[in-house]
Amino acid sequence: MFLLAFLFLLAGLAAWRLKTRLGFPLSARLVYVQWGGWFLGALLMVASMAVVVPPGYAGVVVLFGSVRDQALPSGLHLINPLATVREIEVRTRNYTMSSVSDEGQRHGDDSIAVITADGLTVKLDVTVLYALQQGRLPEIYKTLGDNVEERLIRGSIRSAIRDSAANLLATDLYGSKRQAFVGTVTKTLVDALGQRGINLEQVLLRDVKLPEQITRSINDKISADQEAQKMTFILQKEKQEAERKRIEAEGQAKAQQLVSQSLTPQIIEYQRIQALREIGAKGNLIITPMGGGTPLIQVPAKK
Repeated sequence: MFLLAFLFLLAGLAAWRLKTRLGFPLSARLVYVQWGGWFLGALLMVASMAVVVPPGYAGVVVLFGSVRDQALPSGLHLINPLATVREIEVRTRNYTMSSVSDEGQRHGDDSIAVITADGLTVKLDVTVLYALQQGRLPEIYKTLGDNVEERLIRGSIRSAIRDSAANLLATDLYGSKRQAFVGTVTKTLVDALGQRGINLEQVLLRDVKLPEQITRSINDKISADQEAQKMTFILQKEKQEAERKRIEAEGQAKAQQLVSQSLTPQIIEYQRIQALREIGAKGNLIITPMGGGTPLIQVPAKK
């Protein structure tokens, strides 16, 4: 665009020089060419100087191989028309290394294989959130260029992950020390990336793939623990049921003891007489032997 603006300005200048040498009516026509060329040239010149940096990006100004020390924030700017502006994203980015194909920046299995303290190989799926510091963007561009992820981020992540996992057992990465492991990796990356003008925001340990024999052992242990808990529950239930039966038997024994203590010969005789009265009241013949023997009851036949 700058070259086109220069050509229009040059055409306007040429028309201005020629109109003084040519007579009417060519000189009058060259006036239109002169002012038209100057107007279009000036318009294109201003347009070539205007640069719009989109939101979430910053611009690095490069002129003849030299990088300006200050980055351009998002918005409209006027720069040297001979300079170029490289737009670089300063929003939060993520870099993912995963065993799932097409989930990370690279196709196929891109998980990080680490060797733990017990000599086992564990595969980790990791995502790192980071952002470039806008104030140090010219420095980042001069030292790393556009491809920051491949030149610095990827190698730093893999190195920090492997160094931190070397002192842990395979089961530690899967269990209670998982958060401590993430904290160690985060601290290492904050120091390594911060020196290069990159802010680390978060490290996400998304998945831990243990060797098959370790996974089987963990599953067996979980099954054994569940079986033990089930057996404990059954024993506790049986114990409670036995306690209930014992209390019930003691209650019945105490009740029978109270009844047996309250049945005196006089009460028994009285209840027997009352029963005979009720039988006799129904028209039955009752013969009671002397001496309290068993009474004979004759029930009349129904007509």
